[in-house]
Amino acid sequence: MTDIDDLNGDYYTLSKTPSPPPQRTLRQRLVGTWRLEAYIAYPTPSSRFQRATFPMTKNVTGLIMYTPDGYMSAHMLIPGQMSFKRGEGEEPQWAEAGKRSFSYAGPYYITDEGMGREEILRHTFQVCNLPGWLGDVQVRTWKFEEDDNVLVLGSEEPTEIRGDQRIPVLKWRRVVDNSNGSPPAPMPHIKVSGPGEP
Repeated sequence: MTDIDDLNGDYYTLSKTPSPPPQRTLRQRLVGTWRLEAYIAYPTPSSRFQRATFPMTKNVTGLIMYTPDGYMSAHMLIPGQMSFKRGEGEEPQWAEAGKRSFSYAGPYYITDEGMGREEILRHTFQVCNLPGWLGDVQVRTWKFEEDDNVLVLGSEEPTEIRGDQRIPVLKWRRVVDNSNGSPPAPMPHIKVSGPGEP
């Protein structure tokens, strides 16, 4: 006859497994500021040129910010333009400045649309330096890399870039928390003189 007490021995005790940490929501993972590392446009089967291109050059810089209260802004710039102060630039200089930058801002939305469509991210264009995009709502594909330190955004549909249908992919890296940072020293003013000028 089996001793019932034996059933309570170590042999029958299940080891405790640690519970996995709760999954963070997309909003929790997005909130913060990210610096642009790369903006690459990949060809579609119908693209005229079957190679990756860089719509704003390989040197493009930028920031994208997501706030906890549901707003975002994105700013991208091609560096290298000669400096001029507000009120001093001629029309061609302002036109070049416009061609070198792209910015927009507005509310962002995250919705759960069922199996296979969980946490859809949408950007809205409440403010934009391209007038034709004002009022747009665009779906952004997303994925995280490097333990959520890199955010990769794309478009759900191919986008027309310089007359060609392409798939844009933007890679952003989370920046260091600046909430306790100190302001930098003022930039020195450097005068650039031409021939015959002091």
